[in-house]
Amino acid sequence: MMNRRSLLQGALAVPLGAAVLAKLQPAAWAGETAKAMPSGPEIPYRLRLAAKQWAPFGVDTTALLANGTWPGTELRFSKGDEFGVLVENALDGPTTIHWHGLILPNLEDGVPGVTQAPIEAGKTLFYGFRLRQTGSYWYHSHVGLQLQQGLSGPLIIEDPDEPYSYDEDLIVFMSDVVNPSPDSIMEQLLKNDLDVSVSDPFINPDGSKFATDVPYDGLLINGQPPSKPWTKAVKPGSRVRLRLINGSGSTYFRVAIDGLTLQVISCDGEPIVPVEVENLVLATAQRYDVLVTVPSGSSHTLHAAALGLDKQALGVLHSSDITPVVNDQRPSFGGPGLVVENLTSPYETAFSKAPDKTFEVRLSGNMERYLWQMNGVSWPEAFVKFKGITIEESFYDVQLGDVVRFDLVNETPMVHPMHLHGHVFRVLQQGRDPATAPVRDTVSVPPHGKVSIEFLADNPGKWFWHCHNVWHLAAGMAQGVRYVI
Repeated sequence: MMNRRSLLQGALAVPLGAAVLAKLQPAAWAGETAKAMPSGPEIPYRLRLAAKQWAPFGVDTTALLANGTWPGTELRFSKGDEFGVLVENALDGPTTIHWHGLILPNLEDGVPGVTQAPIEAGKTLFYGFRLRQTGSYWYHSHVGLQLQQGLSGPLIIEDPDEPYSYDEDLIVFMSDVVNPSPDSIMEQLLKNDLDVSVSDPFINPDGSKFATDVPYDGLLINGQPPSKPWTKAVKPGSRVRLRLINGSGSTYFRVAIDGLTLQVISCDGEPIVPVEVENLVLATAQRYDVLVTVPSGSSHTLHAAALGLDKQALGVLHSSDITPVVNDQRPSFGGPGLVVENLTSPYETAFSKAPDKTFEVRLSGNMERYLWQMNGVSWPEAFVKFKGITIEESFYDVQLGDVVRFDLVNETPMVHPMHLHGHVFRVLQQGRDPATAPVRDTVSVPPHGKVSIEFLADNPGKWFWHCHNVWHLAAGMAQGVRYVI
């Protein structure tokens, strides 16, 4: 097993002064004083956010893109680097950027109304802090349905002490696309006037159909449609690290590569005990890193098939000594698949004490009214028709140093990918050793199922806690975690 210290373990990671604790909005990070924004070439990355007409599936649609591409510019750092991104808003309305999965200062988290005011049209904002993690992450807008229009991109933090060797390090960023405006689709959902009845052989373990909200027009890998797949040539015999990132609005992808076994080495940026599989499922917003070897004279189609829809995205990985060959037939996904209940951390993740606070989180919804809730309340997003609560009334209160447990109970027939900002958590699996429970930042809660997670409250502030299905979030499926004294 790898000798790597978990971010869940040990002393509190953020030493804070009394004045900072009083506000619970830390102006310093890891004992450092706040830094002024660098200028000119000292800024590592700049993202210009702007609208662009785009037609990956033959119909013009308005995409919202970072530096003009879907996905946006790849951001790549190393652990310990100063993260620095200047965001320019050239859109017609406000926006923010959230750095998904990163443990970061609260005010850098990019959630409007919780950690920052939106970046207004024509304005810029600098995000900067020191990086403590390694692994595969991503960034995306956290305003309305802008994520569904392509405002997202990969974010990689390399490990100076990388335990694996490989010849290529490649991004596989998966997306889903709707041709109509997402706002118009949302209005149809609110009126219960959208048909998503399609044939799909991939069902839930209990035999029920995988329920979906939206009939997507198509799926992408690295911005490329199946008619023109993303293709990469590598030196014969290369060992390749593929960083699989589900950057979709709501799609679950089942991934397999023709003729190759996937050695899975991490989930959501955190290491796991390596496991070899023929296919795996990525919930919305989740990531897996896998290693594959590409023999001489070989071409391998990567399939990313949507659960609940009859569509797939395609890519091709091939040795440079042959011409690539595309297999556009949807596979049967035979052979062993990744069983998420069997994921194991290579280090101990158990806390030294029992949970200080335990909360039951009931996930519920009304499909006819398209109203989604957590513990009977809907976060006041733009499309929530039912009013009656304010943001301040929808937080779980914790204290610095608490071990916190959430027992998630899904009362709906749909799956929910739940994401907690500013923290990682351990996922407790029934029948598995809790001492080495895997660490994630996004957990999938199955229909009518239950999942428990635990995290250390070591990062003061107000943090968003929500379903990462953009349609469910826009209809209210969110709450927050708030540090109190």
